[in-house]
Amino acid sequence: MGTAIEPVTHTVLVIEDHEDTACLLRYVLERAGFAVIHAIDGGDAHHLTATTPPPDLVLLDISLPSLTGLELLRIIRTTPEWQWIPVILLTADSRSETMTEAANLGATEYILKPFAPERVMKSVHQFLPKSDLHRG
Repeated sequence: MGTAIEPVTHTVLVIEDHEDTACLLRYVLERAGFAVIHAIDGGDAHHLTATTPPPDLVLLDISLPSLTGLELLRIIRTTPEWQWIPVILLTADSRSETMTEAANLGATEYILKPFAPERVMKSVHQFLPKSDLHRG
């Protein structure tokens, strides 16, 4: 009998207040072998940045209760353990000034809603470390 090698499981933090979108993201991510943490609002997400190890990637809605996604992005980029984590913004906000602010704050990518799950997964795979990515 051979020894099975356990695949690396990456953790994705989903910060999304709309339950249907959060469920869809959780479903496609978990199906692809990712561990998912879900924060339902900006306050919950801010608490996680202060109390938990960083995930491998963050999917972040911009329009959130408590703190906006852009405020959270600023917090993530100024928290030493979290500052280099890829952050993909998911939003219906297509204004160029919002996109520019997101880029200036260090967003890794900006995906407009509504989005195709395949589009999100392509970006998730693109921005995770290639050497140990679980390809399920």
